[in-house]
Amino acid sequence: MTKEAHCKCKGNCTNNRCACRKNHEGCDESCGCKDCKNPYNGVDTNGLHICALDAIETYKKLTPKQLDTLYELPCGCEEVPLKDLLDDYSCSECGEVYYYSFCWRDVVQDSCTWHCEVCRECRDWREWHCPNCNRCTYGVTLPCEHCGAPGRYAGF
Repeated sequence: MTKEAHCKCKGNCTNNRCACRKNHEGCDESCGCKDCKNPYNGVDTNGLHICALDAIETYKKLTPKQLDTLYELPCGCEEVPLKDLLDDYSCSECGEVYYYSFCWRDVVQDSCTWHCEVCRECRDWREWHCPNCNRCTYGVTLPCEHCGAPGRYAGF
């Protein structure tokens, strides 16, 4: 996989002004950074759900034993090791898709949950991110509870 961006940081890549970090990628020798502290350095981010990418520091601390810990899927059909739930996992019996939410510290159903890349938190499917006030709000068709902007299906 090719890198999407190379940073031109003068510092140590500790915030999302770093193009590599913003794209959930490690820095490399083509970047301009010095004393780089990008948390994605040395991590294979392919096959990680956006929730795992946003919780990269927690992910990096997982031990092999923790990665092998079995989690029962909410459907009750099977138990799956955590390492298989770090991205979308399709249940072999019912076909529902699940992933491990670092935000909620539990296995969640993909069709009922999503991870807001702006707020960096998992959300209920009925919530949406309001571009007007830049916050997540509840209600599929209701106006934003924070700023009153129309709901996501009524103008967004």
